[in-house]
Amino acid sequence: MKRIFLTALILIAGTGTVFAGGRAQSGAAGGSGNVILWAFAEPHARYFEWVGAEYKKTHPDFNLQVELMTAEAENDRLSVIIMSNGEGSPDLVDIEQGQFPRYMSADKICFEPLNTWIQRDGINDKVVASRQNLYLYNGNYYGIEHALTPATMAYRKDLFERYGIKVPTTWAEYKDAAAKFKQYGISIMAIGDMRRGLPDELELFLRSANADYVNTRGELNITPAYRQIVSDFKTMQQEGMIYPFETDEERWLGMRQDKVVTYITPDWAAGWLRDNVPEQSGKWAMAPMPKFDANSSRTSCRGGTGLAIMKYTKKDKESLWDFVKFAQTDTDNAVQKFKMINLFPVVYDAMSRCGGPVEYYGGQDLGTLYQELAREMPVQNQASWRGIWIDTMASNAYDFYEGNITLDQYLNLGAEAIKNR
Repeated sequence: MKRIFLTALILIAGTGTVFAGGRAQSGAAGGSGNVILWAFAEPHARYFEWVGAEYKKTHPDFNLQVELMTAEAENDRLSVIIMSNGEGSPDLVDIEQGQFPRYMSADKICFEPLNTWIQRDGINDKVVASRQNLYLYNGNYYGIEHALTPATMAYRKDLFERYGIKVPTTWAEYKDAAAKFKQYGISIMAIGDMRRGLPDELELFLRSANADYVNTRGELNITPAYRQIVSDFKTMQQEGMIYPFETDEERWLGMRQDKVVTYITPDWAAGWLRDNVPEQSGKWAMAPMPKFDANSSRTSCRGGTGLAIMKYTKKDKESLWDFVKFAQTDTDNAVQKFKMINLFPVVYDAMSRCGGPVEYYGGQDLGTLYQELAREMPVQNQASWRGIWIDTMASNAYDFYEGNITLDQYLNLGAEAIKNR
């Protein structure tokens, strides 16, 4: 069996490319001085190449070799390594937050817990600590986050002014604005059709309201706020206050036709308006998300990637941690990362140095807004069953939307699926 695992590892390893000092090399790097890092995103790989060279200036024996592959290949290779008890393991892995839940079990957690170092070096004072929950399992943190990924509300300032409607700052005001714009044939926002599943925008509002469906213990947590927001989204779509779409082209078409007045977006998607509706440059502005209640946040989060140390590594883990800390929490490096990757930093001291006027948003400095909201970033807890919940909600969404099942029945289907997983 071990021979089968090793054969599979060799076959899978052929899918990647190793970058060393900007030169592509085939296969895994050897030599006691080499530190192997797996990355699934090309911009991240470029950043790690740069920061590895910076670290080497003060650590001449350090040699970072970055192997770039798809997220699917990364997960396949990690699965083989777990089954073979660490054979062929890299030293560091850049893990996408949405993939982390698949490792949240005693037999699959292949990363080194970082709590001792995080506490000793005061990392949660340097970075937005709530972002670390993306890599929290059984009380331990297993990754250091790259980016803040704050969500805010883009709005058509010209249309709000034309119709004399107040830009909403609360959920109640948002629903009121939706009812007013409906009179003019305009939708408050465009979302994926709820008959096909619960849209991403809904999850952003839930997280902002501290009503995400996963609690800090990784358990299903359906709050009154969750029920209200889901019900409100359904009502707004049914009553024509929301522009539902099935494809992205349908979404952008509605915006081009002046049928949509707000766009709830994480920072990494704020440029999609510019790319898809360039003719509306200067007509959009950015504001905090409407607050659900007094205890809610004015922002949300979506996305993330964390740098993790593999528990199987033969390298000195204290030394690996020193590089992780340098790459992910150093202020100057965080600024350079923003310039290279264009993701707003999670490091507090770097925030004021990232941003600048954005022509599409009328010269507004979005970095100033993101910095203002950084300390309100809500927690996104992880759970190994998130995918099961999402799939169950999607497969039963039509019956819920059409009234064939109640909200309680809809939620119970998800709870049963999790229980029987």
